[in-house]
Amino acid sequence: MGRTRGFTLIELLVVIAIIGILTAMIFPVFARARESARRAVCMSNLKQLSLAIMMYVEDNNSQFVPAQSEDNLVRWHGRRESLDQPFRPEGGPLWEYFKSEELKACPSFSPTSEEYGYEQGTGGYGYNAQYVGGSPAGWPAMLRPAREFEIQDLAGTVMLTDSAFLDCEGKLFEYSFCEAPYYQFWNSPADPSTHFRHNGLTNVAFCDGHARAMPMVYTHSSGWCWTGGDDVVAYTEDDLREARLGFLGEDNELYDRR
Repeated sequence: MGRTRGFTLIELLVVIAIIGILTAMIFPVFARARESARRAVCMSNLKQLSLAIMMYVEDNNSQFVPAQSEDNLVRWHGRRESLDQPFRPEGGPLWEYFKSEELKACPSFSPTSEEYGYEQGTGGYGYNAQYVGGSPAGWPAMLRPAREFEIQDLAGTVMLTDSAFLDCEGKLFEYSFCEAPYYQFWNSPADPSTHFRHNGLTNVAFCDGHARAMPMVYTHSSGWCWTGGDDVVAYTEDDLREARLGFLGEDNELYDRR
């Protein structure tokens, strides 16, 4: 009987190397496919939230849901008993229209900081507070939400996006609003809160109810960090890009009700 020939060490090393190369090629494909599925769930959530807001508009004399209350205990997405507690959707202005806490949770978002209790419970979605859920004015006039007829291009005005905010230590936390690049009333730059977490895209719902995924066009830093003290160095544009935070345009056109 002849002897059975086994694999040589070189042949085994070649096979292992091939397996390693194939694994390196296939795993990113699986990761992108998994993220695409999460983006689809997120898009469904965002569409249902925008539908809830549109039903609110219909029931409230064409007025959009307020972004926040003067005492900051009520936001568009929920209510809380005190400023150091997380928001709960029950009792919020939209609860009767969606009645599901899961709708507020983007499956691709896991905050890396839970220090800021005053923002906990937002779930990963931000509302256009400057132009839709509020007004480009000073306090307290900024709390007055837009009426439907005041928004000249419903299909071209951002209502909701994926959102997050960066603290002074570079950690992401939940944030209630999608900021436009500039605060119109103060004529000053805003820090970005639109989160491009889906393979470089963010889901966006517009004021007519349609939604689509969009890429980052621009980002900038306001030059200061409001979660830290006077001695804290503000994050840079590179920090924001690494955190995937930016804007849908270089100006406020997509956010502005005019």
